[in-house]
Amino acid sequence: MNGTPTRPTRMSRLASWLRAHAPELLFALLLVAVLPVRDLWAPDEPDFAQCVKEMRLRGDWLLPYLNGVPYSEKPILYYWVMKASSVLFDTLTGGLGFTQGVAAWALRLPSVIAAVAFLSAFRRWAVRFLAPGTAEPAALILATTPLWFWQGQFIQIDMLFAALLAWSWLAWLGGYLLLREHGPELAPGEHRRWFLKAYFWLALAFLAKGPLAPVLSVLVLVAFLVWQRDLAVLRRAGIVAGLCLTLLLVAPWYVAAGLKGGAHYAYELIIFQNFERATKAWDHIQPWWRYFEYSLGDFFPWVLLVPALALHLRRERRLDEAAPRFLLAAFVVPFAFLSAVQSKQGKYLLMSYPFLALLLGDLFRRMEGDRVRRLGLLLAAGLALPALALTALALGAGGVKLQSQVIPFLGPTRLMALVLVGSTFLMAVLAWRKRAGGLVRAAALGLGLLYLVGGTWGFRLLDSQKSYRRWTTTVQPLIAGRQVFYWQTIRSGVMVYTDHLMPELRNAEALERMDPEARLVAQRGEWDQDAWGMTSTLRARFEVLAAVPTGGGEILLLKKRP
Repeated sequence: MNGTPTRPTRMSRLASWLRAHAPELLFALLLVAVLPVRDLWAPDEPDFAQCVKEMRLRGDWLLPYLNGVPYSEKPILYYWVMKASSVLFDTLTGGLGFTQGVAAWALRLPSVIAAVAFLSAFRRWAVRFLAPGTAEPAALILATTPLWFWQGQFIQIDMLFAALLAWSWLAWLGGYLLLREHGPELAPGEHRRWFLKAYFWLALAFLAKGPLAPVLSVLVLVAFLVWQRDLAVLRRAGIVAGLCLTLLLVAPWYVAAGLKGGAHYAYELIIFQNFERATKAWDHIQPWWRYFEYSLGDFFPWVLLVPALALHLRRERRLDEAAPRFLLAAFVVPFAFLSAVQSKQGKYLLMSYPFLALLLGDLFRRMEGDRVRRLGLLLAAGLALPALALTALALGAGGVKLQSQVIPFLGPTRLMALVLVGSTFLMAVLAWRKRAGGLVRAAALGLGLLYLVGGTWGFRLLDSQKSYRRWTTTVQPLIAGRQVFYWQTIRSGVMVYTDHLMPELRNAEALERMDPEARLVAQRGEWDQDAWGMTSTLRARFEVLAAVPTGGGEILLLKKRP
C-alpha cells in the first residue's frame, strides 16, 4: 500500500519531462529518421568523407588530407569529431553501412548531435533568462526553420560551428544579465562561470571554422555594449581569462599543424581561406543584398513575421531592455557583416537564426486578440503558397517536361501536399479563433511532417541520382591495379568508395604525358570545354570507357589511345 502512490508520481514526472522537452525530442526523432536514408551528396559531403577516410588510413589526427594533400579549407575540430564517430561506430556496429572506412550515417551524427544538443540548451537557456512562455515557441520555430533542419542532417561544418558560436553568445549574455542583476544568481559568482563557458565554446568555434568566430563575436559584443553604453562591464567580464583560455585551446593545434603542414599549408589555412576569401572571393560571389533573398527560404515561413516583430519591438519598447537588444544585435550584426563580404551562402547566417527565433518567441508570448488573427492568417497564407504549388504538381500542372521529372516523386509530392493543406487549414482555424498558443505548434507540426516525408521517402528516391555508388560499381573493375588521374578539380565522390587516389591534371601538357595504361576521370561538362589547353584534337586521342550519369551530370572514365 505504501508504494502505490509512487507509480502515478513517476508517470506524471515523465509526462511533464516529455512535454517540457518536446521540441528537441521530436526534432531528434526527425533527424534520426532521415539519418540513414541517403548516401553522400555532392559537392561537400564526399569531400569530408574522403578526408576522414584518408585520416583513418594514415592514422593521422593532426591534419586532414584530401587526395593525398593536406586539406587547408577548415581547421581540425569537425574532422576530429567525424573521425571519432567513424572509428567508434565502425567498431560498435561491426562496420554497418561502412565502405572504404566511411559511412554517411556515422559522418552525419556530429551535425545531428550539434543541432539537437544546441536546441535543448537553447530552450533551457530561454527558460532560465527570458520571460515565461518564450522558450517553447522559440524552440519550435528554430527546430522547423528549413535551414536548421537541412544543416542538422548534412555532412558539413556549418551546424557544428553555428551551435558552438551561438551558444557562446548566449552564455555571454547569461553572464551579463546576472552581473547587471537582471536576474538572480543561483550560486555566488555564477556570472563568472557563464562568462568562462562563453570563452570555452568560442575557442571550440574557432577550432571549427577559424577566425570568423572571434571576429563576429567582437562585432556583436561591441555593438551591444555601445548600445547599452556599458563598455565598463568588460573589466568584470573575464576578458583576460577568456583570451588565455582561447589561446590555450586553439594555439597548440595551429602551431603543430603549421609545423607539420609547412609554410604553404599555414598560409592557406590562416590567410588564404579567411582574409583573402573575404576580400577576394573566388566562389559564391553574390551582391550585397543576397541574404535578404536567402532568408526568405531559409527561415520560411517565420520570416513573414519579421515586419510584425519590428513593430512589436518598437511599440512595446522591448529594446529598452538588455536581453532583446543583445538578441537583435546577434542577428543584425552578422547579417550586415556577411553582406559586406563577397562570398555568400545562406548557411553562413545559421548562427544568427536562434536569436531571431527568441525574438519571435517573445512576440508570440505577447500576442492577443485581433493581432493573433492577423498574424496567424498571414502565417497560414504563407504555408498555403507551397501547399498550392505541391497540389498543382500532384494534379498534373506544369506541362509535359515538368511532369516527366515529377512522376518518379509523385508519391511523396502528393503526401507533402496533403500535409501542408491540412496544416494550413488548421492554422487558419486557430488564427480565426485567436488561439496564439496553438499557432506555433500547428505550423511546427506541419513543417515537421513535411520534412519527414521529404527527408525519408523523397531523399531515398532522389538518392539513386545523387549517389556515387553506381559510378563506383561501374568503374571499379576498369581501374583495379591502375594509376588513375582526374581532369581539373577533383570531385571526391569519384574516389571515396574506391581504393584510389586521383592526382589532378590541370593542363594539356599533363594529358600529353599521361601513360596509356593509366586511366582518366572527368566531368562531361569540363571534358567537352576547349579550355585549359584542351582541343578537339587532343580530346580525340582519348577513348571513353564508361559514362555514368551522376548528380545531374555525367562522369567519364577515359583511357589514352596508344
